[in-house]
Amino acid sequence: MRRRHGVARGSSIAEALVAAALAGIGLAGLASVAGLATRSLRLARDTGTALALATERLETLRAGPRAADSDRTVAPDGTEFTRRWELGGGRGNPVRLSVDVGWEARTLSLATEALP
Repeated sequence: MRRRHGVARGSSIAEALVAAALAGIGLAGLASVAGLATRSLRLARDTGTALALATERLETLRAGPRAADSDRTVAPDGTEFTRRWELGGGRGNPVRLSVDVGWEARTLSLATEALP
């Protein structure tokens, strides 16, 4: 480094290496946060889809003919949802309607009661 009138010019290799290391650490942190945000958004989207599927089936069971069964739905991104519904009770008592929606390693369950 040359000094001219007490002012340093340029930077040393050590300073440049420290700056590059700090920038790399910062970028690695941002990349991990972006990955976490992507996974969280996918979970929120899939949970919303499962909730819509379960709610739709419960409303159908409340209004129409009732029978236990199951079906499968594939989302546009390829996620496969398996929906299973069951009935319980009845004979003068409220009928318990339950729907389970599963995808990947997750399950969402909803239940309600309806008059026979």
